[in-house]
Amino acid sequence: MKYIQILIVAILVISCKKDKSNEFSLDVKVNGDYNGYLYLNYDEKKDSSLITNGRAFFNGSVSYPISAYYSTNNMSASENSFYLENEKIETEIAISKKKIKGYNMDWIVIKKTSGTNSSVIRKDFEEFKNEYSSNKNWNIKLYNKLQEILKQNPKHRYAGDLLSEMTYDTILSTEQIEQLYNKLNIEFQSPYSVKIIKAKAFPDYIVKINDSIYDFTLPNKEKKLVGTKDFREQILFIDFWASWCKPCIAQFPELTIIKNDFEEKGVTILGVSIDEKEEDWLKAMQKEKPNWENVIDTQGLKGKLANKYGIFSIPYNILVDEKGKVIANDMSLERLRKVLDSITIDRKTIAK
Repeated sequence: MKYIQILIVAILVISCKKDKSNEFSLDVKVNGDYNGYLYLNYDEKKDSSLITNGRAFFNGSVSYPISAYYSTNNMSASENSFYLENEKIETEIAISKKKIKGYNMDWIVIKKTSGTNSSVIRKDFEEFKNEYSSNKNWNIKLYNKLQEILKQNPKHRYAGDLLSEMTYDTILSTEQIEQLYNKLNIEFQSPYSVKIIKAKAFPDYIVKINDSIYDFTLPNKEKKLVGTKDFREQILFIDFWASWCKPCIAQFPELTIIKNDFEEKGVTILGVSIDEKEEDWLKAMQKEKPNWENVIDTQGLKGKLANKYGIFSIPYNILVDEKGKVIANDMSLERLRKVLDSITIDRKTIAK
């Protein structure tokens, strides 16, 4: 009987440990004047917790360490992210008001993270960077350190995100980035990070100014397929947007004016939504009523189209000439108007 009791206790202990390892518990200390719900965003999921006495709590489960960030009820942005693992995690954040591109936003900064292997790896790299980044052999030291991290953690999303971050600088050569990229297990990495790394490791993969357009065909709201080849012999302005992108939609009134001013001069606008849910796009179309052709690519920023054009954020745009060559990209609408004025005046002069 005694042995049976011991066996039962052992089974209960093992079961408890198993349950614990399959879930995370997240305790968030919130600093700042914000009150209301805090949202945890990860793996296309969004969980909420009401902030009470300066704290918020979340529970859940992830299949592998994954990047996560916080947001609020208002328009918000997070300066940094952290990694969720099925552990007991504590984070400390600060929320303040900040104006970005003319918009008042809740600005979220993650001050501390503890309780995960990810936080240990990250802290180790930050300490390494602080110690050696001013060293004359920084390139070699950085490359060797990244090799070590990627070799030990090829599936960890932090490995891919870190390499992506390091490509923003000019320290690593194209060859070094390619060699490091080949050490990653791409299956487990963020598609966004992979896209950034590939843009640096394989620069010829991305369509650039003066390149021929990467032609595509996508459905409009009537399910009719519309392709960029349909607009040859016209100057084509391709506007990438989404229903959740307020700066994108804020440009619609000015785009309408530009369309009216240049339509008779051979300029056409094609809107490309990168909404991953068609219903969100259709609702936005119904509400905003853009009066130019619109199509949707439900693969979003992770898809082949965004990869080919090196689109990492929106609004983003591409201007294409009559023969399908890229003239310009990522312009403000003020700059677009000046370019179109110049192009259409030149075309008129040639015609005479």
